[in-house]
Amino acid sequence: MSTVRVVCTSLLCAAIAACGTYVAEDRYPTLADARADHLFGRGWLPDLLPPSSVDIHTVNNLDMSTSTGSFRFPSSEAPGFFGRLTAGAPTEAPFADWPATLADYKQRGFTTWSYREADAHWAFFCLGNAGTCEYTMWSTHR
Repeated sequence: MSTVRVVCTSLLCAAIAACGTYVAEDRYPTLADARADHLFGRGWLPDLLPPSSVDIHTVNNLDMSTSTGSFRFPSSEAPGFFGRLTAGAPTEAPFADWPATLADYKQRGFTTWSYREADAHWAFFCLGNAGTCEYTMWSTHR
């Protein structure tokens, strides 16, 4: 193999390794902290969390326009939160393992809720009595 070919192959491998997926992860102790950082304005999570939400965690894949995360809240605020959502999960999502994901949450006792805003879709998996939710978001616009 010529020296030029070895150098080109090495540079190509380095370029591919450098082109990873861009993921942004954030943690907010309170809802006020999330609002102060403009979390909801960036569209990764709708601004409809219960007023006393804490331990808000988001992991946003900017390349794929997806987000996952979790938050906690007093269980007394669950009815008001769930009243802003649609019962059940979207039947289709851009994840190959979506049916297995839904089955796993159901088996673990989570209720599933959905919310849609423009081209963004959220599925919330919640234990209302425990005041905890996990979510998955995807956008159909990329």
